[in-house]
Amino acid sequence: MIIKRIGILTSGGDAPGMNAAIRAAVRTCLNNNVEPYVIYDGYKGLVEGKIREFTRNDVSTILNKGGTILGTARLPEFKYEAVRQLAIKQLEKKDIEALICIGGDGTYRGVLKLHNFGINCIGIPGTIDNDIASTEFTIGFDTAVNTAVDAIDKLRDTCNSHHRCSVIEVMGR
Repeated sequence: MIIKRIGILTSGGDAPGMNAAIRAAVRTCLNNNVEPYVIYDGYKGLVEGKIREFTRNDVSTILNKGGTILGTARLPEFKYEAVRQLAIKQLEKKDIEALICIGGDGTYRGVLKLHNFGINCIGIPGTIDNDIASTEFTIGFDTAVNTAVDAIDKLRDTCNSHHRCSVIEVMGR
């Protein structure tokens, strides 16, 4: 089967590097005569039909932007078959034959559910938690760690100047 249209979505929490992954997916599609369609707001946007075709121009300036230009959302209701059926109908309306899903463990659970319905899916691990099995580093993990280390280094200097200590909490697992 030759795939002619691929959908791309980001789901769950955003992570640094998601826009680079979107750009790479769109450009790879275009270079291989595959029509790239993006889905806004993750699985929620898929269910709601927030889908549009993307061009090279749409991704030409996104590398330096944080977060994900596609938006993201969590959709706990995706665990229900009726909700997944709505998502599949949206894919069928646009003749999208495969999905690239960028995200973490919740995104991967959604990928598996869609795969079980016969949808061709690829999961790209994008999470600051670095908790996806069978991958050494996820998209966003290294940047998140280095950003935290840089901030902690700067805070340490301030703490030393004032002869104080700080309690620091960071996101991620």
